[in-house]
Amino acid sequence: MTAPPTTFPPPHSISVTVSDTSPVPRKVKRIAGHAHDVQIAESNLMQDLTHLLAQRNLVVVQRGQAADLNLQCTITQVRSGSMVARLLVGYGAGKARLLVSTTLSTTNADKQKLLTFSTNSTTGAMPGAGFGIASAAGSAGTAVHMIGPLLGMPGTLRQGLGQEAQQTTLRIDEELARYFSSQGWAYPKPPQSLWDRI
Repeated sequence: MTAPPTTFPPPHSISVTVSDTSPVPRKVKRIAGHAHDVQIAESNLMQDLTHLLAQRNLVVVQRGQAADLNLQCTITQVRSGSMVARLLVGYGAGKARLLVSTTLSTTNADKQKLLTFSTNSTTGAMPGAGFGIASAAGSAGTAVHMIGPLLGMPGTLRQGLGQEAQQTTLRIDEELARYFSSQGWAYPKPPQSLWDRI
């Protein structure tokens, strides 16, 4: 969902916040695993988004510092799944999943919401690790093979929640690109060389 066009000047800086509201498992034995999944997802999302936005010529500021915009990413569901099941069984067995609700807002007094959307990234739908990729980004989900170099990992393809964070970051990047374009704001593509190193 996108708010009507604003008269807000082109932004130069952005703060990124990643938080978690995913439900804690009822079974005690799964609580520690869930907490670990949250930690991995938060860390990967923050790292990937920070690197990507910097490539888009936005200054990513530290928490508490002044910024033109704030990008709030809230994890609503997270599951690392089972790598062994994804490798040996596939077809949904052991799949990882990451659901994120994202809001772009101003940082002035009214904190106007400019853009809100949700993403749903999951792997393990097909046989073998790295071959089953489904995402709320639709066909763009397969472009996860291209985002690795942009995120500073040339020639690599992460698995599990690391891969979900990549897909989610790609989806967020696409939404931001569309919104910035609708506002007439610059959102330059990274140097082509970054996309070539697949």
